[in-house]
Amino acid sequence: MENKTRLWTKDYVFLLLGSVLLYIGFMVFMPTLPARIIELGGTQMEASLAVGLFSIVALLMRAIAGSWNDKFGPKVLIIVGFLILILTTVNFYWSTAVAALLILRLFHGAGWGIGTTSIATGVSKLVPPSRTGEGIGFYGLTTALGMSLAPIIAILIMNYFSFDVLVTFSLVLMVFILILMTQVKIPKSEKIVHQKMKLFEKKALLPAGLCLLMAIPLGGIQTFMMVYGTELGISTTWIYFIGQAIMVLVSRLFAGRLYDTKGHSFVIIPGALSMIIGILILSFATGAISLFIASLFFGLGYGMSQPALQALAVDRAAPHNKGTANGTFLSGMDIGMAVGSFGLSIVATYYNYAIMYRTAIIALVVFFAVYWFTLGRKVKNS
Repeated sequence: MENKTRLWTKDYVFLLLGSVLLYIGFMVFMPTLPARIIELGGTQMEASLAVGLFSIVALLMRAIAGSWNDKFGPKVLIIVGFLILILTTVNFYWSTAVAALLILRLFHGAGWGIGTTSIATGVSKLVPPSRTGEGIGFYGLTTALGMSLAPIIAILIMNYFSFDVLVTFSLVLMVFILILMTQVKIPKSEKIVHQKMKLFEKKALLPAGLCLLMAIPLGGIQTFMMVYGTELGISTTWIYFIGQAIMVLVSRLFAGRLYDTKGHSFVIIPGALSMIIGILILSFATGAISLFIASLFFGLGYGMSQPALQALAVDRAAPHNKGTANGTFLSGMDIGMAVGSFGLSIVATYYNYAIMYRTAIIALVVFFAVYWFTLGRKVKNS
């Protein structure tokens, strides 16, 4: 019985470590690649394509990779994903043409979509059913933590070194993770006779839709925080990401067990309210202190809600469909981030970034309403 409920196995820890390093190694290009394209003579539209292209390809690959994970097993797909990422990252050294960088970004998105979906599926197969909230919650921590730390690392490397050093940093991480992943053993699900390929898991669509709404303000934060700081005259915008990372860590001290013992509503409802408060404070920020306070509220809410939604998506799916469920859920994240990057930029163009963030609150209010009327009022935990 003890083995069935054991969470912290070597394979589980390796997957968590691989996940956080993957998010850091990939996300360092989010704030820097658009700037690199502008530096090479590209337009603002081409710079924005650096964000959009990988999101579109990642979305397509997640739909396919989820089903492939259920058919071939996550480990094979993890290795394939990282080989694509490594080969793509190496080519960043020699790509000095904007068109070449954008083409590489397509392959980048393919490796990202396959790698992240497969690691998430591997984690869901290793987590004991009685500890789903806690186990998936710690995986969610790695994604949120990686996304919070990556901009800080990227800014420091670009300020003190160069883009080539950033590429080397990412490449070293990817190679290390690939070696680490070869040591992981992941159980395969029993094969279902005549199982058809599924592009998405219907039972995961609601959590994925909620994740999409939650990711819209997150996309605005990841993409425009540095520009927002310039608009406010704040040179230390990196302090926001530090605060966010701290609260994501703090949320893991209680959110996972709360999910398993009390149910998802005890985690997601306060998490949504905390994110709304955080974005509201962010939109009225006047200095580094208010920026930091905003990050604490948003980081806590995101750290509680995102892993809980992913655990819910996995819980609702059959064991042989966990890969597809993870792919469906993460697709929601990709779409939301893309909408946050592109959609909110239109608001910023016509108004300013403060109003842009206030507009993003609408997505979180809709998130809260949809969750409350579909899942939040149910006493029974899915």
